Formats: sequence, C-alpha cells, structure tokens
Amino acid sequence: MATPSPRQRNAAFPLILLGIVLALATAVLVLFLTNGGGSATLQGGNNIIVASRTLTAGTILSANNGTSPYVSVASAFHVERVSASAVPADALTFTGESDLAAALNGKIITQSFFAGDILRKSDQRMADLGSGPTHSLVNHNPPALPDGSVLFPLQTNGLMAQEGDHVDVLATLCANSAKSGSCQITQTTLQNLLIYTVLNQSTLVVVVSHQDALTLKLLVESAKIDFVLRKPGDTSMANTHAIDANWIISHFGFTPPAGG
Repeated sequence: MATPSPRQRNAAFPLILLGIVLALATAVLVLFLTNGGGSATLQGGNNIIVASRTLTAGTILSANNGTSPYVSVASAFHVERVSASAVPADALTFTGESDLAAALNGKIITQSFFAGDILRKSDQRMADLGSGPTHSLVNHNPPALPDGSVLFPLQTNGLMAQEGDHVDVLATLCANSAKSGSCQITQTTLQNLLIYTVLNQSTLVVVVSHQDALTLKLLVESAKIDFVLRKPGDTSMANTHAIDANWIISHFGFTPPAGG
C-alpha cells in the first residue's frame, strides 16, 4: 500500500479542523436551547430578596453583628434572580448589599420568616427595634405598643388565649346598696384589651393606657376578675348592666318550691 504523501496529509487537516469546530458549535447550541435560550432569560428576570433560613420572632437584624439574638443581614437574606412574572408587586427592590444591610439594620422580626420567603416593601413581619434593652419585653412586638401605652401582666384562670387576641375584663366586687341585701355586684369593665404576649398558661400581658393601668391595678387588688375572649375583629363596645344576686334570683325565677 502506498504511503500518503505530506501534501495529501496537509490537504486533509483543514477538513478535520472544520469538523471539530462544527461539533463544538453544535454542543454550544444544544446547551443554549436546553437552558431556555441562554442569557436572554436571565436578562429578562428580576432580582428578589429572600430569606436564607428560618427567622423566628425576636430575632434582631444587624449590618455586622451575628451574635445571638442578632443575625447579620448577609446571612439572613440573599438575592435570587427569577422571571419577572414570578415577582410580587410589593417585593423589595434589591439595589445593593450595602443598601440592604442599611435598610434592615436594627429591625426586629415580629412574625417568622421561613427559608425562601420573599422580603416585601414595608414588610409587616419586622419592625424597628425599640430603644429598650435587647431582651426587653417591649421589643417583642414594637408595633403593638404605641406611644402612651404600657404593658400590664394579668393572672388568668385557664383562659386559652393567644398573642393577638382581645379580651374584656369582668369584675365582681362588694358595693353596699340600700336597695339590695347583697353587696356582690358584677359588671363588664375594661374592654377589647390586646394581648401583647402570653408568658405561660396562667399569665398574659395586655396593652393598656396609663389610666387603664390604674383601673386594672385597683380591680386586681379589690375585685374578683375574669376574662372573656372576643371574636377576632369584634371592636364593638358591650353595653352591659351591672347585676347582683337579687337580679339572678328575679330574672331566672329562683323561688322556693311549693310546699317547701
């Protein structure tokens, strides 16, 4: 068999090189198509800010402090790029890491974030940290504690209430009256008190004005009090009438049986 001359081998080299180039071009094209059109999709998307992990109520965000109860903004949130159609209208716009750290520095989480949750403009799940100590109860939920209000702890008798519920205070005390032989009178007193938090099964904390705090103090010290739980959203005032034992007897017909 005749050996190919150097000229024949040189003539075949361009064809081999062209084949390699075409194979590479085909591979790039397939990769482009399987990724939804390549960079066109990425350029058409938007940057959103999402939670990197679960952030529980009471967590405080910091631009540079990651020591508990603080969490650094950089570790709490990160940026993801998604299609424009998947971005909520109220999603917070990402303008840069330093801007994000400055915007969230000193915020306290009031409702849990879960990994992947999108950060919103004026997000109601966080609030500005109060000026009190970091672990102070007043920092538990600052939006629920407006200026001019105070927190008042109350002992309950097994009321299955939760944070955010509203209660009315019923009180029974002795009020001597010439018209009644009984001094025990019961009436609805303070109404629609917000439960700021529940410390344990027998203690809840309500938000009241300074004046209502004085009323509660006297009721706790001089009357027997109980609480009734309101339906969510019910802000109506209960116009009740004070009652005593004589009213119960008369209203419900507590009379001795005949021949008794």
